[in-house]
Parts: sequence; C-alpha cells; structure tokens
Amino acid sequence: MLYLFCKKIFVCVNNFYFFLYLLRIRVRISVEGFSHGRPTDEIKSELINHFKSCGDLISVEVPTDPILESRAFVNYHGHLAKERALQLNGSDIGNWKALVKFAPREEDLDYQVSLRYHRSLYSDLANDKRFWYGIAVLGYDTSLPEDQVKSILTEHFSSCGVITHVFVCTPDECTNIYFSKKEDEASAMDLNGSKVGGFKITTMLLATAISNPRLAPGDVPTVGYSIPAPFLEFAREINKKRDDYMTEWRVKARREIEGHQGEEGAGFQGLVIRRSPRP
Repeated sequence: MLYLFCKKIFVCVNNFYFFLYLLRIRVRISVEGFSHGRPTDEIKSELINHFKSCGDLISVEVPTDPILESRAFVNYHGHLAKERALQLNGSDIGNWKALVKFAPREEDLDYQVSLRYHRSLYSDLANDKRFWYGIAVLGYDTSLPEDQVKSILTEHFSSCGVITHVFVCTPDECTNIYFSKKEDEASAMDLNGSKVGGFKITTMLLATAISNPRLAPGDVPTVGYSIPAPFLEFAREINKKRDDYMTEWRVKARREIEGHQGEEGAGFQGLVIRRSPRP
C-alpha cells in the first residue's frame, strides 16, 4: 500500500512539473501579410492586440527591412498559446489577412542561411554601378508592345549618355531607364515634357541604391525613403535564386547529417563487436 501511495505521489509530482514546463516553454509564431509601408510601431500594436489573448505574450518582433524580412514574430510562454495562435491563421487584422505559422527555434539555422544569402544578392545588386543612376518615364503610348516601347525610349534618350539598362513595367505603365553617370541622368531629366511618337512624356528620378541607401538592421524607414527601384525589378529573380540555393543547401545538410549518423552507427556497432567476445 505504501508503495502504491508513493508511486501515486511520484506521478502527481511529475505531472505537476510537466505542467509547469508546458506553461513556461517558449513558443514562437511567425506572421506574414501586413503592409511594410506602414510605421513599425503601428504594425506591432496591431499584432499585440490581435494575439495577446492566445497566451502569456512575451514580445512581438516586426522587421524593418521589407525586402529581406517579410515575417514578424510573436513570442509566448506556454505551449497552449501555440494552438490558440495558429487558429488565427487567415483572420483579418484591419485590412489584411494574417498568415500564421509555427516557427520553432530549430528553423533558425535554415532561416539565417536563407536571410544571409538573400542579403548578399541584394548587396551585389546595390553595388552594381549599372543601376546607380536612372529615371522613370511615363506618358508614352502604353498600347505598344514592351519591346517596341524599349526600343523607342532607348532611341529617345540615347543622346543623354550611356544607357546601362531599360526595364518596361507594363502594369504600372512606366519604364525605368538607367545611365552610367549622374550627368547622363540629369540630361535625361531635361527631356521632361518632350514628345515620343506624339505623346508628351514625364520623367522622374528613380530611387536607387545611391539616392536611397539600404537600411541598416534595426533602422526605421524615414519619411521620403523609397525602396530602390532595382530591388523591386529583380525581386522575383532574386527570390528564385534564393529558393534554388536553399534547396541545394538543405539537400547537402541532410546528406551531412545522414553521413554523421552513419559514422556514429558504424562506430557503435564496431564497439559492440569488439566487446562481444567473451573469454
């Protein structure tokens, strides 16, 4: 009887400590879907109000670089908060829908590798002198095919200097033209109001890595800051490069893990074999 009584006490104590563990365990949830053009404090306040009912909220982390980091993180004490927070996936927060996922710390290496490579691609683009000076052109005949728009505008601005790149954005009815020198950019701006095929065009300076340097980690965008135009133009291509890189990285990491496990297993088997003979 005493044994059974002690066993029950032991089980109760274990359950109690396990319950305390579940209450104190840290849980991290990622949230996507918000507009990065708004103030960080405003987004953070929305997330706190929306997720605070799920459990013991520790903190909310909102990224300041919209190109590189699209996720905010909500941190809790308590395992139950995870299930409650995940139930808010797809819920409305103001005028946007929240994409909510569990983001365990074990994913940090994968995330950091991805983020580091992503940053390196944008850093390379920011340092590419071909995209340091440029203008946006509007008002031309948007009914023309993209290749024809590119050809006509290239010819129109060729007298301004060396053109390094032309990007026609049909949805925005706008074309970005880049030059090798700042004075070429200034000459192109002088053609504001000129006519191309009977259409009066408008020219505007582009946000580039020179006029709008990248934000340092933790910096908050100031009034007037714009994401450099090349970052937006090449975003899809850069994202594909990152995804392809991470696919290869994950395959390599998995093979290394399996290789280490195989070596450990072989070593263990060898140890057993060496010890198995008896005198």
